[in-house]
Amino acid sequence: MISDRDQTLANETAIERLLGRWVKRRRTVKAPFSTPHATDTNPNREFAQTEPVAVWFFVFLPIFMLLYAIVEKMHVR
Repeated sequence: MISDRDQTLANETAIERLLGRWVKRRRTVKAPFSTPHATDTNPNREFAQTEPVAVWFFVFLPIFMLLYAIVEKMHVR
């Protein structure tokens, strides 16, 4: 039969071995890459006003269509 002292020592060594494996595994896992805040060109870019591309498209599309229709009507090539 195993005495209480031997059982306690066996449990302690098992715990130390498990923790040692966990620490080794923990050290080898790389942290995900993240951009440091100091290197960001515009930290407030999510709040910055963006160029309204859709507005430009819908403003110039009718102008282009009118000019195209005029040129086609004049048979200019």
